[in-house]
Amino acid sequence: MSNLARTGVVYSFRAACAALLLVWPTVAAAQVGHPPESSPYRDVRAKWLLSATGGYSWGSGGQVGVGPHDGPLMGARVDWLIGGPAMLGFSATYANLQRNLIDPEAPLDERFLGTAPNSVFMLESSIGLVLTGAKTWRGFAPYFGGTLGLAFGGDVPEDSLSGFEFNTKFTAGFVVGTRWHLGSRIALRFEFRDVFWQLKYPESFFFPTEDVPPTLNPLTTGESEWTANPQVLISVGYAIRMK
Repeated sequence: MSNLARTGVVYSFRAACAALLLVWPTVAAAQVGHPPESSPYRDVRAKWLLSATGGYSWGSGGQVGVGPHDGPLMGARVDWLIGGPAMLGFSATYANLQRNLIDPEAPLDERFLGTAPNSVFMLESSIGLVLTGAKTWRGFAPYFGGTLGLAFGGDVPEDSLSGFEFNTKFTAGFVVGTRWHLGSRIALRFEFRDVFWQLKYPESFFFPTEDVPPTLNPLTTGESEWTANPQVLISVGYAIRMK
């Protein structure tokens, strides 16, 4: 994992932990001592939520940017609110991302050839813990958790020189977010997630040609690299089954 990715993970994890430490005592204390009619807490009656999702992804694309990085996201997800603080989710997301085009055999000042679209289709499963349990606090249900999945890269016909292909990648990540229940059936979701996948570079990136240095230094860079891809997602959900 690159230093940039590692630093992003550390800061994101620290921010998530700090938020939980700040929110949890307030949440726990507020559940006690309120008569039902004035309590800020309400039961969540939805058991399954079906949502349409949109957002944006940022990423480095690796040290030379040939991996897919920035671009919009759209998709669908279904969440099973198991009961208590636990929830499971499954999502299918299409990302219209960008990647750099390079010629690894060209001189340094001619190596970068521009950018091209690189679509990525992601299937992910997630597990989360809701801080308010099976209730909302003034309509909000903050949560945190993790994801596992697969990412399938589309073809990039503009790239005929680099030899790099995204192919299919295993993904893992963590999420922090909140649901905002506007009623018994409608809920908005605001979520930050950081998704990681591993790029594998072709051999041509590590070998010089005549007087041209290699694209990547084989003494400091391995054949593969884990990259972080922060994402911000907003979704609108509808309860398709009630408790």
